[in-house]
Amino acid sequence: MSSLALSLRLAWRETKASWRRFVFFFLCVAIGVGTVVGVGLFAANVEHTILREARSLLGGDIEIRSSRLLTPAGRQVLEDLRARGVVVSHVRELVAMAAAFHRDDRPASSTRSVQLVELKVVDHLYPLYGKVEVEPSLPLDTLLIPPDCPASPCWGAVVQQSLLIRLGLTVGDYLTIGRAPFLITGLLRKEPDRVASAFSLGPRVLIAQEALAATELVKPGSRIRERYVLRVPASMSIGPLLGELQGRLGKEGVRISDYREAQPRIRRFLDQLATYLGLIGLTALFVGGIGVACTIQGFVAQKSQTIAILKTLGAPASMILRTYLVQSLWLGGLGSLLGLCLGIMLQWVFPLLFADLFPITMTPRLEIQPLFHGLGLGVLSTVLFALWPILGIRAIPPAWVFRREVDQSQRQDNQDSVWIQCLSRLRAMLRDPLQLLVGGIMGAGLSALAIWQAGSLWLGMLFLAAFLVALLVLQGAAAMLLALLGSWRPPRQFAIRHALASLRRPGNYTAGMTVSLGIGVMVMVTISLIETALLRAIEDHLPADAPSFFFIDIQPDQVHTFKHLVQTTTRSAEPELIPVARARLAAIDGRPVDPQRYTRSRYGWYFTREYVLTALPELPKGNTLDKGQWWGIHQRSSEPGLTSSSTPIGVSVEVEAARHLGVDIGSTLTFDIQGMLVTAHVQSLRTVDWSSFRTNFFMILSPNAFQAVPITYIASAKVDAREEVPLQQALVRALPNVTAIQVGDVLANVARLLDQLAWAIQGVATLCVLSGLMVMVAALSTTRYRRLYEAAILKTLGGTRRTILTSFVMEFLIVGTIAGLIGIGLASPLSWIVVEYFLDISWTAVPQVLGGGLLATAMLTVLVGCLGTFRLLGEPPLAVLRQE
Repeated sequence: MSSLALSLRLAWRETKASWRRFVFFFLCVAIGVGTVVGVGLFAANVEHTILREARSLLGGDIEIRSSRLLTPAGRQVLEDLRARGVVVSHVRELVAMAAAFHRDDRPASSTRSVQLVELKVVDHLYPLYGKVEVEPSLPLDTLLIPPDCPASPCWGAVVQQSLLIRLGLTVGDYLTIGRAPFLITGLLRKEPDRVASAFSLGPRVLIAQEALAATELVKPGSRIRERYVLRVPASMSIGPLLGELQGRLGKEGVRISDYREAQPRIRRFLDQLATYLGLIGLTALFVGGIGVACTIQGFVAQKSQTIAILKTLGAPASMILRTYLVQSLWLGGLGSLLGLCLGIMLQWVFPLLFADLFPITMTPRLEIQPLFHGLGLGVLSTVLFALWPILGIRAIPPAWVFRREVDQSQRQDNQDSVWIQCLSRLRAMLRDPLQLLVGGIMGAGLSALAIWQAGSLWLGMLFLAAFLVALLVLQGAAAMLLALLGSWRPPRQFAIRHALASLRRPGNYTAGMTVSLGIGVMVMVTISLIETALLRAIEDHLPADAPSFFFIDIQPDQVHTFKHLVQTTTRSAEPELIPVARARLAAIDGRPVDPQRYTRSRYGWYFTREYVLTALPELPKGNTLDKGQWWGIHQRSSEPGLTSSSTPIGVSVEVEAARHLGVDIGSTLTFDIQGMLVTAHVQSLRTVDWSSFRTNFFMILSPNAFQAVPITYIASAKVDAREEVPLQQALVRALPNVTAIQVGDVLANVARLLDQLAWAIQGVATLCVLSGLMVMVAALSTTRYRRLYEAAILKTLGGTRRTILTSFVMEFLIVGTIAGLIGIGLASPLSWIVVEYFLDISWTAVPQVLGGGLLATAMLTVLVGCLGTFRLLGEPPLAVLRQE
């Protein structure tokens, strides 16, 4: 029989005879593999859904998006397309104030409620693809223009149920938007072209195109998103048509995309989320690898006599190494297959966790690539973590066949410090070429796994470096704490004294259990601390003078009325109104900006976004000049008689925007403001305090820029809570086109999203803690016979079950406490770095999170440890001692 065949045969016999010992080995591998596979399948399902419903998600085959209506030349392009068989639907989206009242007090009521809504104006062709789900299930045209309305003219509105709940209304009540009354004819359940709806300024309301004019909401400079969606005939190719539109509409300042680019923000967010969750899964897999190493090390120690017999019979060390390596490969494969089953189940759970972030209907389906990816990660990581303990087989001498000890790995109690032991092992490794080779293989293999999972060389190496640093710090901290416990004067209580001795006994895997639990705690507590810091930054760090409302779309002829209304309705000081104009970047230093060129760039939105421009004579509060100078005296006035047309227009640019746009002092920026081209010279660069809750801008023009530009005004006001509703009601009655955005509602929506995202990520991170607990159970299973033997000795010497159980509880309590302390000790600086340097907000220690993490870790460790060892208390000592 060949050496390889003999190794395979022995590996199969060993596995078949000892498979019960590897149950927790399987679980350690399965949890990590299951997490990676579940995340991969979830991401693949979302991607598949987006591809499958791409036309519905976009609303058509091609979308033309603009912040203003097309010019007559642009509208003629659409007419030409209609003549060629292309169906064109026009959708308009804006934010408005809605006032609700019941039929018995129509048309006016001083007590009606007011709510900010997202208004969607559709034509009779909407939707071109997909279906709008409404209740009752009637044609949308019938609901938006009801034929049996008691008033004339009368318009219908389909609203989200949240609007009815907030205003206390039902279907059949009336709603006023602008100056037009609307009959609530149905509930909006789903829009096919609305995916990214996790954040919104208010409930959605659908009305007909014909009704928008009656509202009188559309004024010069009003903030409206214009969408023209096209359905192309099957006989027409989309690619050439897309190129034609980009050429013919190039001067319209529009963004053109086809269904293959549907929902780019969702795709980017999905990619980032899948990478982050995948790395959490890889962390769980690596933590499980510690359990694999502990299990293999304990199994090799228990099989030391078998190995010694094989060596006595002439078996070479290479064949024995190959036998146990093949066994590890089989066990890793079986554990990975179990992980595939877990991952397939998790793909049904993840859509529930992230339902509010991905509000699309997903049908879980199996994808081959994530399955093979998880299987490969599981098998390779198992082999890598098993290599080092298997290498210890070479140190087992044939003479051990004449010895009978409880655990051959404990034949010598090394009293040296952990640092001296580490130095000794390092020197031994440097003297042993095979150990050096195995160490290099492990390092290269783990690096390859990290890069493979992260999909990026830089991110993979960064993750591996962070994991190894955390591993070393946890190992060192655990060793130091155990050394301190060892130097502590033993108490009188036997249970505590025995627990302390057990923790420091060789072969107890205390460090492995502590490290694996500590990593899981570190991940969970870090996420909690970052979430808490974000929520506190939103809720608690509002400046004392932060406004309660922002007002938009104030027309120039409404400025006096608006100021008078605010001052008579509230006790607020006279609001400061700021002129604004919306524009797109048309050219930089004379070179035209092509938005299509930057659509896939990470910071491309600096080139493609719509800028809100203002013209201010003085530098706003919260802004500091980094470079350049503020306006000259001839630039400070917007009055035509006070400035010359030859006076150059200046622009002050926020420093980050300037860096990404590649501009500096002296550069020129050309803006397309509602069809008017305005060129400005960069005169200064500013740093902006975006957390000030003031009205801040990327671009500030010199006041002389607004002499002939169509503008509107925005304002902010801080009012007492009791005055908020009367102010909103007065605005709706007097200035229905003005939109009041309540800061508190927006912040509450952001906080809700952060909370949902954190809970979902913590749900995945819980698997890291579970993996750590499995490592602990695997270590307990490996040392089961030693604990059974000790319990028998203690019973023989008069120890009671209570005494032995108390000793176990104290041992697990100390392990859990040490793991919790180290985990939260690492989580605190890690979260501080993320919060202070990456998020640029203040970090504070949260006693509830830190104390809760410590207490939960200690209690879980005691619970799992007791469940893993409780059966040992019932074993009769005589049956155990007879085996000796």
